[in-house]
Amino acid sequence: MTVYNDSREYQEGQAHFASSMLVAELERMFASIPYENLLETILRDRTRAFSPLGRPGYPLEPMLRGLLASYYIPLRSTAQLARRLQDDPVLAVTCGFVPGDVPHRKAFSRFQKKLGKYQHLVDQCLNQMTTELKSHLPEFGKIVAIDCTPVRSYCNGDKEPHSDREGDWIVKEGSEKKKWVFGYRLHLIVDANWELPVAKKLSLAKDNEKTATIPLLRETKVNLPWFLPDAIIADKAYDKYEHYEVITKEFSADPIIMHAKFSDSELTGSPAAPHCPAGLSLVYRSWDKNKGIQYICPELARKATCPLPLKCGLRTVWVKLVHDYRRFGFRIERGTEEWKELYRKRVAVEHVNSRLKETRRLEAHCFRGYERINMHATLSVLVMQAVALAKAKAGQMDEIRVCVRQVG
Repeated sequence: MTVYNDSREYQEGQAHFASSMLVAELERMFASIPYENLLETILRDRTRAFSPLGRPGYPLEPMLRGLLASYYIPLRSTAQLARRLQDDPVLAVTCGFVPGDVPHRKAFSRFQKKLGKYQHLVDQCLNQMTTELKSHLPEFGKIVAIDCTPVRSYCNGDKEPHSDREGDWIVKEGSEKKKWVFGYRLHLIVDANWELPVAKKLSLAKDNEKTATIPLLRETKVNLPWFLPDAIIADKAYDKYEHYEVITKEFSADPIIMHAKFSDSELTGSPAAPHCPAGLSLVYRSWDKNKGIQYICPELARKATCPLPLKCGLRTVWVKLVHDYRRFGFRIERGTEEWKELYRKRVAVEHVNSRLKETRRLEAHCFRGYERINMHATLSVLVMQAVALAKAKAGQMDEIRVCVRQVG
Protein backbone atom coordinates (compact mmCIF):
# COMPACT_ATOMS: atom_id res chain seq x y z
CA MET A 1 0.00 0.00 0.00
CA THR A 2 1.32 3.44 -0.92
CA VAL A 3 1.99 5.81 2.02
CA TYR A 4 1.49 9.49 1.21
CA ASN A 5 3.78 11.95 3.02
CA ASP A 6 1.57 15.01 2.65
CA SER A 7 -1.78 16.13 1.33
CA ARG A 8 -0.30 17.19 -2.01
CA GLU A 9 0.94 13.68 -2.77
CA TYR A 10 -2.41 12.31 -1.67
CA GLN A 11 -4.29 14.65 -4.00
CA GLU A 12 -1.98 13.78 -6.89
CA GLY A 13 -2.56 10.09 -6.19
CA GLN A 14 -6.31 10.59 -6.13
CA ALA A 15 -6.20 12.55 -9.39
CA HIS A 16 -4.13 9.82 -11.04
CA PHE A 17 -6.57 7.16 -9.80
CA ALA A 18 -9.58 9.12 -11.06
CA SER A 19 -7.89 9.66 -14.44
CA SER A 20 -7.07 5.95 -14.84
CA MET A 21 -10.63 5.00 -13.89
CA LEU A 22 -12.03 7.43 -16.45
CA VAL A 23 -9.77 6.03 -19.17
CA ALA A 24 -10.90 2.47 -18.43
CA GLU A 25 -14.57 3.45 -18.42
CA LEU A 26 -14.26 5.38 -21.69
CA GLU A 27 -12.44 2.53 -23.41
CA ARG A 28 -15.20 0.12 -22.39
CA MET A 29 -17.83 2.53 -23.64
CA PHE A 30 -16.09 3.12 -26.99
CA ALA A 31 -15.74 -0.65 -27.48
CA SER A 32 -19.51 -1.07 -27.05
CA ILE A 33 -20.45 1.32 -29.89
CA PRO A 34 -20.39 -0.21 -33.41
CA TYR A 35 -19.42 3.00 -35.21
CA GLU A 36 -17.14 1.45 -37.87
CA ASN A 37 -19.69 1.68 -40.70
CA LEU A 38 -20.51 5.27 -39.74
CA LEU A 39 -16.86 6.35 -39.90
CA GLU A 40 -16.23 4.48 -43.15
CA THR A 41 -19.16 6.24 -44.80
CA ILE A 42 -18.07 9.68 -43.60
CA LEU A 43 -14.47 9.01 -44.70
CA ARG A 44 -15.63 7.87 -48.14
CA ASP A 45 -17.67 11.04 -48.60
CA ARG A 46 -14.79 13.18 -47.31
CA THR A 47 -12.37 11.57 -49.77
CA ARG A 48 -14.65 12.34 -52.70
CA ALA A 49 -14.86 15.98 -51.67
CA PHE A 50 -11.14 16.31 -50.83
CA SER A 51 -9.31 19.36 -52.15
CA PRO A 52 -5.46 19.39 -52.10
CA LEU A 53 -5.59 23.14 -51.43
CA GLY A 54 -7.51 22.77 -48.18
CA ARG A 55 -6.23 21.96 -44.68
CA PRO A 56 -6.43 18.23 -43.86
CA GLY A 57 -9.09 17.59 -41.28
CA TYR A 58 -8.61 15.82 -37.97
CA PRO A 59 -8.97 12.02 -37.98
CA LEU A 60 -12.62 11.00 -37.71
CA GLU A 61 -12.38 8.44 -34.92
CA PRO A 62 -10.75 10.79 -32.37
CA MET A 63 -13.34 13.46 -33.24
CA LEU A 64 -16.18 11.03 -32.64
CA ARG A 65 -14.60 9.68 -29.45
CA GLY A 66 -14.10 13.18 -28.11
CA LEU A 67 -17.71 14.07 -28.83
CA LEU A 68 -18.97 10.91 -27.14
CA ALA A 69 -16.74 11.61 -24.13
CA SER A 70 -18.41 14.99 -23.70
CA TYR A 71 -21.73 13.19 -23.18
CA TYR A 72 -20.20 10.71 -20.76
CA ILE A 73 -18.23 13.00 -18.42
CA PRO A 74 -20.48 15.13 -19.06
CA LEU A 75 -19.39 18.51 -20.45
CA ARG A 76 -21.79 21.31 -21.20
CA SER A 77 -20.50 22.44 -24.60
CA THR A 78 -17.87 21.91 -27.27
CA ALA A 79 -15.91 24.80 -25.72
CA GLN A 80 -15.67 22.89 -22.45
CA LEU A 81 -14.68 19.77 -24.39
CA ALA A 82 -11.81 21.57 -26.16
CA ARG A 83 -10.55 23.04 -22.88
CA ARG A 84 -10.76 19.69 -21.09
CA LEU A 85 -8.76 17.98 -23.84
CA GLN A 86 -6.11 20.70 -23.67
CA ASP A 87 -5.84 20.46 -19.88
CA ASP A 88 -6.02 16.66 -19.67
CA PRO A 89 -3.44 14.95 -21.94
CA VAL A 90 -4.54 11.52 -20.72
CA LEU A 91 -8.09 12.14 -21.92
CA ALA A 92 -6.76 13.52 -25.23
CA VAL A 93 -4.66 10.39 -25.82
CA THR A 94 -7.59 8.15 -24.86
CA CYS A 95 -9.72 9.83 -27.52
CA GLY A 96 -6.90 9.49 -30.06
CA PHE A 97 -5.46 13.02 -30.21
CA VAL A 98 -1.83 14.06 -29.94
CA PRO A 99 -1.33 16.17 -26.80
CA GLY A 100 -0.89 19.79 -27.82
CA ASP A 101 -2.77 19.30 -31.09
CA VAL A 102 -6.37 19.35 -29.91
CA PRO A 103 -9.16 20.61 -32.21
CA HIS A 104 -10.77 23.99 -31.61
CA ARG A 105 -14.32 24.02 -30.29
CA LYS A 106 -15.56 25.10 -33.72
CA ALA A 107 -14.06 21.95 -35.24
CA PHE A 108 -16.14 19.82 -32.87
CA SER A 109 -19.21 21.92 -33.63
CA ARG A 110 -18.71 21.46 -37.39
CA PHE A 111 -18.17 17.73 -36.92
CA GLN A 112 -21.40 17.32 -34.93
CA LYS A 113 -23.26 19.34 -37.55
CA LYS A 114 -21.86 17.03 -40.25
CA LEU A 115 -23.03 14.02 -38.25
CA GLY A 116 -26.59 15.26 -38.74
CA LYS A 117 -26.36 14.17 -42.38
CA TYR A 118 -25.71 10.62 -41.19
CA GLN A 119 -28.54 10.47 -38.66
CA HIS A 120 -29.77 7.12 -40.05
CA LEU A 121 -26.35 5.52 -39.47
CA VAL A 122 -26.16 6.80 -35.89
CA ASP A 123 -29.66 5.41 -35.34
CA GLN A 124 -28.44 2.07 -36.70
CA CYS A 125 -25.64 2.06 -34.12
CA LEU A 126 -28.20 2.67 -31.39
CA ASN A 127 -30.47 -0.10 -32.66
CA GLN A 128 -27.56 -2.56 -32.83
CA MET A 129 -26.62 -1.84 -29.23
CA THR A 130 -30.23 -2.17 -28.09
CA THR A 131 -30.45 -5.55 -29.84
CA GLU A 132 -27.21 -6.67 -28.18
CA LEU A 133 -28.58 -5.58 -24.79
CA LYS A 134 -31.54 -7.87 -25.47
CA SER A 135 -29.15 -10.83 -25.51
CA HIS A 136 -27.55 -9.87 -22.19
CA LEU A 137 -30.55 -8.74 -20.10
CA PRO A 138 -33.32 -11.23 -19.25
CA GLU A 139 -36.82 -10.14 -20.30
CA PHE A 140 -35.49 -6.91 -21.80
CA GLY A 141 -38.27 -5.16 -23.75
CA LYS A 142 -41.12 -7.27 -22.32
CA ILE A 143 -42.60 -4.62 -20.01
CA VAL A 144 -42.16 -1.13 -21.46
CA ALA A 145 -43.27 2.37 -20.56
CA ILE A 146 -43.75 5.20 -23.01
CA ASP A 147 -43.59 8.96 -22.44
CA CYS A 148 -42.26 12.16 -23.95
CA THR A 149 -40.21 14.99 -22.48
CA PRO A 150 -39.46 18.47 -23.83
CA VAL A 151 -35.97 19.19 -25.12
CA ARG A 152 -35.24 22.89 -25.12
CA SER A 153 -33.80 24.78 -28.05
CA TYR A 154 -31.00 27.28 -27.54
CA CYS A 155 -33.35 30.04 -28.58
CA ASN A 156 -35.16 32.86 -26.83
CA GLY A 157 -38.76 31.96 -27.51
CA ASP A 158 -39.98 35.34 -26.27
CA LYS A 159 -38.00 37.21 -28.91
CA GLU A 160 -39.38 37.29 -32.45
CA PRO A 161 -38.48 36.38 -35.09
CA HIS A 162 -37.22 33.15 -33.51
CA SER A 163 -33.66 32.08 -34.30
CA ASP A 164 -35.04 28.52 -34.33
CA ARG A 165 -38.00 28.58 -36.71
CA GLU A 166 -38.77 24.86 -36.30
CA GLY A 167 -39.12 24.99 -32.51
CA ASP A 168 -42.26 25.96 -30.63
CA TRP A 169 -43.63 26.28 -27.12
CA ILE A 170 -44.43 23.11 -25.16
CA VAL A 171 -46.32 23.07 -21.87
CA LYS A 172 -45.17 20.54 -19.30
CA GLU A 173 -47.55 19.71 -16.48
CA GLY A 174 -45.76 19.84 -13.13
CA SER A 175 -46.69 18.80 -9.63
CA GLU A 176 -47.22 22.43 -8.62
CA LYS A 177 -47.52 24.52 -11.77
CA LYS A 178 -47.18 24.37 -15.54
CA LYS A 179 -43.78 24.85 -17.12
CA TRP A 180 -43.28 26.21 -20.62
CA VAL A 181 -40.32 25.09 -22.75
CA PHE A 182 -39.41 26.31 -26.23
CA GLY A 183 -38.09 23.41 -28.28
CA TYR A 184 -39.03 19.88 -29.31
CA ARG A 185 -40.42 16.64 -27.87
CA LEU A 186 -38.33 13.53 -27.26
CA HIS A 187 -40.54 10.41 -27.27
CA LEU A 188 -39.08 7.39 -25.49
CA ILE A 189 -39.96 3.72 -25.11
CA VAL A 190 -38.21 2.46 -21.98
CA ASP A 191 -37.80 -0.98 -20.47
CA ALA A 192 -39.70 -0.71 -17.18
CA ASN A 193 -37.59 -3.30 -15.33
CA TRP A 194 -34.08 -2.29 -16.39
CA GLU A 195 -34.88 1.41 -16.87
CA LEU A 196 -33.10 1.63 -20.23
CA PRO A 197 -34.23 3.11 -23.55
CA VAL A 198 -35.62 0.75 -26.18
CA ALA A 199 -36.47 3.34 -28.83
CA LYS A 200 -36.54 7.13 -29.22
CA LYS A 201 -37.87 9.71 -31.64
CA LEU A 202 -37.55 13.49 -31.66
CA SER A 203 -40.59 15.32 -32.98
CA LEU A 204 -41.78 18.87 -33.43
CA ALA A 205 -43.66 20.48 -30.56
CA LYS A 206 -47.02 19.97 -32.28
CA ASP A 207 -46.55 16.18 -32.41
CA ASN A 208 -47.73 15.31 -28.93
CA GLU A 209 -48.58 11.99 -27.25
CA LYS A 210 -51.81 11.65 -29.19
CA THR A 211 -50.19 11.83 -32.65
CA ALA A 212 -46.64 10.47 -32.26
CA THR A 213 -47.22 7.28 -30.26
CA ILE A 214 -48.48 4.90 -32.93
CA PRO A 215 -45.82 5.90 -35.53
CA LEU A 216 -43.13 5.39 -32.85
CA LEU A 217 -44.43 1.92 -31.92
CA ARG A 218 -44.66 0.81 -35.54
CA GLU A 219 -41.23 2.22 -36.38
CA THR A 220 -39.75 0.39 -33.39
CA LYS A 221 -41.29 -2.86 -34.57
CA VAL A 222 -39.64 -2.41 -37.98
CA ASN A 223 -36.22 -1.44 -36.59
CA LEU A 224 -36.27 -4.06 -33.82
CA PRO A 225 -38.07 -7.19 -35.09
CA TRP A 226 -37.77 -8.79 -31.64
CA PHE A 227 -39.84 -5.99 -30.09
CA LEU A 228 -42.91 -7.89 -28.84
CA PRO A 229 -43.80 -6.46 -25.42
CA ASP A 230 -46.23 -8.11 -23.03
CA ALA A 231 -47.43 -4.76 -21.66
CA ILE A 232 -47.15 -1.11 -22.68
CA ILE A 233 -47.56 1.40 -19.85
CA ALA A 234 -48.49 5.07 -20.26
CA ASP A 235 -50.07 7.93 -18.34
CA LYS A 236 -53.39 9.65 -18.97
CA ALA A 237 -52.01 11.74 -21.85
CA TYR A 238 -52.10 8.54 -23.96
CA ASP A 239 -55.74 7.73 -23.15
CA LYS A 240 -57.04 7.35 -26.70
CA TYR A 241 -59.16 4.54 -28.17
CA GLU A 242 -56.84 4.12 -31.15
CA HIS A 243 -53.89 3.43 -28.83
CA TYR A 244 -55.73 0.57 -27.15
CA GLU A 245 -56.69 -0.95 -30.50
CA VAL A 246 -53.17 -0.79 -31.96
CA ILE A 247 -51.45 -2.07 -28.80
CA THR A 248 -53.78 -5.06 -28.46
CA LYS A 249 -54.27 -6.00 -32.13
CA GLU A 250 -50.86 -5.18 -33.66
CA PHE A 251 -48.63 -5.98 -30.67
CA SER A 252 -50.82 -8.39 -28.70
CA ALA A 253 -49.81 -6.46 -25.57
CA ASP A 254 -51.75 -5.25 -22.56
CA PRO A 255 -52.41 -1.49 -22.67
CA ILE A 256 -51.79 -0.26 -19.11
CA ILE A 257 -52.97 3.33 -19.60
CA MET A 258 -54.47 5.59 -16.98
CA HIS A 259 -57.82 7.15 -17.91
CA ALA A 260 -57.78 10.86 -18.55
CA LYS A 261 -60.62 11.51 -16.13
CA PHE A 262 -62.95 9.69 -13.77
CA SER A 263 -65.97 8.71 -15.87
CA ASP A 264 -68.01 5.77 -17.04
CA SER A 265 -64.77 4.54 -18.61
CA GLU A 266 -63.80 3.33 -15.14
CA LEU A 267 -66.02 0.27 -15.45
CA THR A 268 -64.48 -3.07 -14.52
CA GLY A 269 -65.49 -6.66 -15.09
CA SER A 270 -66.51 -7.60 -18.62
CA PRO A 271 -69.04 -6.42 -21.24
CA ALA A 272 -71.39 -9.19 -20.14
CA ALA A 273 -71.05 -8.40 -16.42
CA PRO A 274 -69.76 -4.85 -15.87
CA HIS A 275 -69.14 -3.28 -12.49
CA CYS A 276 -69.39 0.39 -11.54
CA PRO A 277 -66.39 2.32 -10.13
CA ALA A 278 -67.52 1.28 -6.63
CA GLY A 279 -67.27 -2.39 -7.61
CA LEU A 280 -71.06 -3.01 -7.66
CA SER A 281 -72.70 -4.96 -10.47
CA LEU A 282 -74.56 -2.71 -12.89
CA VAL A 283 -78.25 -3.46 -13.40
CA TYR A 284 -79.58 -4.41 -16.84
CA ARG A 285 -82.04 -1.88 -18.26
CA SER A 286 -82.50 -2.35 -22.03
CA TRP A 287 -80.89 -3.53 -25.27
CA ASP A 288 -80.37 -1.95 -28.68
CA LYS A 289 -78.93 -3.69 -31.72
CA ASN A 290 -76.69 -0.70 -32.51
CA LYS A 291 -75.77 0.63 -29.08
CA GLY A 292 -75.53 -2.67 -27.20
CA ILE A 293 -76.77 -3.18 -23.64
CA GLN A 294 -77.85 -0.31 -21.42
CA TYR A 295 -77.03 -0.61 -17.72
CA ILE A 296 -78.12 1.58 -14.82
CA CYS A 297 -76.44 2.51 -11.54
CA PRO A 298 -77.38 -0.11 -8.88
CA GLU A 299 -78.21 2.63 -6.39
CA LEU A 300 -80.56 4.33 -8.83
CA ALA A 301 -82.17 0.93 -9.48
CA ARG A 302 -82.55 0.54 -5.68
CA LYS A 303 -80.57 -2.69 -5.74
CA ALA A 304 -77.65 -1.54 -3.59
CA THR A 305 -76.17 1.38 -1.67
CA CYS A 306 -73.11 3.08 -3.13
CA PRO A 307 -70.15 2.85 -0.72
CA LEU A 308 -68.26 5.77 -2.29
CA PRO A 309 -68.19 8.92 -0.11
CA LEU A 310 -68.33 11.04 -3.28
CA LYS A 311 -70.74 9.73 -5.90
CA CYS A 312 -69.11 8.96 -9.24
CA GLY A 313 -71.94 10.51 -11.24
CA LEU A 314 -72.67 7.36 -13.23
CA ARG A 315 -76.38 7.00 -14.08
CA THR A 316 -76.78 4.91 -17.21
CA VAL A 317 -74.20 3.58 -19.65
CA TRP A 318 -74.24 1.71 -22.94
CA VAL A 319 -71.89 -1.25 -23.27
CA LYS A 320 -71.34 -2.97 -26.59
CA LEU A 321 -70.92 -6.72 -26.64
CA VAL A 322 -67.69 -6.26 -28.62
CA HIS A 323 -64.85 -6.14 -26.10
CA ASP A 324 -63.85 -2.61 -25.07
CA TYR A 325 -60.13 -2.66 -24.31
CA ARG A 326 -60.19 0.86 -22.91
CA ARG A 327 -62.82 0.05 -20.32
CA PHE A 328 -62.04 -3.53 -19.41
CA GLY A 329 -58.44 -4.18 -20.43
CA PHE A 330 -57.02 -7.01 -22.54
CA ARG A 331 -55.54 -10.06 -20.80
CA ILE A 332 -55.12 -8.14 -17.54
CA GLU A 333 -58.39 -6.75 -16.23
CA ARG A 334 -58.33 -3.02 -15.54
CA GLY A 335 -58.36 -2.07 -11.89
CA THR A 336 -56.96 -5.35 -10.55
CA GLU A 337 -53.89 -5.51 -8.32
CA GLU A 338 -51.85 -6.91 -11.23
CA TRP A 339 -52.89 -3.93 -13.39
CA LYS A 340 -52.01 -1.45 -10.63
CA GLU A 341 -48.65 -3.10 -9.98
CA LEU A 342 -47.72 -2.80 -13.65
CA TYR A 343 -48.81 0.83 -13.82
CA ARG A 344 -46.54 1.68 -10.90
CA LYS A 345 -43.60 0.69 -13.11
CA ARG A 346 -44.32 3.69 -15.34
CA VAL A 347 -41.96 5.68 -13.14
CA ALA A 348 -39.09 3.99 -15.04
CA VAL A 349 -39.52 6.32 -18.00
CA GLU A 350 -39.44 9.34 -15.66
CA HIS A 351 -36.14 8.07 -14.23
CA VAL A 352 -34.65 7.73 -17.71
CA ASN A 353 -35.77 11.25 -18.68
CA SER A 354 -34.16 12.62 -15.53
CA ARG A 355 -30.88 10.74 -16.04
CA LEU A 356 -30.60 11.86 -19.65
CA LYS A 357 -30.98 15.48 -18.59
CA GLU A 358 -28.82 15.38 -15.48
CA THR A 359 -25.99 13.00 -16.46
CA ARG A 360 -26.04 12.74 -20.28
CA ARG A 361 -26.27 16.50 -21.04
CA LEU A 362 -29.66 16.35 -22.79
CA GLU A 363 -30.40 19.79 -21.30
CA ALA A 364 -26.83 21.10 -21.64
CA HIS A 365 -26.31 22.25 -25.22
CA CYS A 366 -26.20 25.30 -27.48
CA PHE A 367 -28.03 23.92 -30.52
CA ARG A 368 -30.93 25.19 -32.59
CA GLY A 369 -32.97 23.51 -35.28
CA TYR A 370 -34.50 20.07 -35.55
CA GLU A 371 -31.52 18.39 -37.25
CA ARG A 372 -28.92 19.57 -34.72
CA ILE A 373 -31.07 18.80 -31.67
CA ASN A 374 -32.11 15.42 -33.11
CA MET A 375 -28.45 14.40 -33.33
CA HIS A 376 -27.80 15.82 -29.86
CA ALA A 377 -30.66 13.80 -28.34
CA THR A 378 -29.52 10.68 -30.21
CA LEU A 379 -25.97 10.94 -28.86
CA SER A 380 -27.33 11.45 -25.34
CA VAL A 381 -29.40 8.25 -25.57
CA LEU A 382 -26.61 6.40 -27.39
CA VAL A 383 -24.05 7.07 -24.63
CA MET A 384 -26.52 5.94 -21.96
CA GLN A 385 -27.08 2.72 -23.91
CA ALA A 386 -23.34 2.20 -24.50
CA VAL A 387 -22.53 2.52 -20.79
CA ALA A 388 -25.27 0.02 -19.92
CA LEU A 389 -24.04 -2.41 -22.58
CA ALA A 390 -20.46 -2.17 -21.32
CA LYS A 391 -21.63 -3.01 -17.81
CA ALA A 392 -23.79 -5.87 -19.07
CA LYS A 393 -20.81 -7.36 -20.94
CA ALA A 394 -18.72 -7.10 -17.78
CA GLY A 395 -21.44 -8.86 -15.77
CA GLN A 396 -22.12 -5.80 -13.61
CA MET A 397 -25.89 -6.26 -13.66
CA ASP A 398 -26.39 -4.40 -10.37
CA GLU A 399 -24.87 -1.26 -11.88
CA ILE A 400 -26.90 -1.15 -15.11
CA ARG A 401 -29.02 1.78 -13.89
CA VAL A 402 -26.09 3.73 -12.46
CA CYS A 403 -25.27 6.68 -14.72
CA VAL A 404 -22.86 8.73 -12.62
CA ARG A 405 -19.21 7.80 -12.26
CA GLN A 406 -18.19 6.65 -8.82
CA VAL A 407 -14.52 7.38 -8.15
CA GLY A 408 -12.60 6.97 -4.90
